[in-house]
Amino acid sequence: MRFILDLEYGGDGVHGQVTREGCDRPEPFHGWLELLRVLEGPESRGNPWDGP
Repeated sequence: MRFILDLEYGGDGVHGQVTREGCDRPEPFHGWLELLRVLEGPESRGNPWDGP
């Protein structure tokens, strides 16, 4: 999967928006951890150690 990442870095940290390939609506984020959460995708969210 490809992403278009609009990233701004300043005194208050990192923020911007991510647009997924094939999606017209970008997802905003604020902070590195939130960026990683957005890049994970909806199917992989959650704790992998929880099991099925």
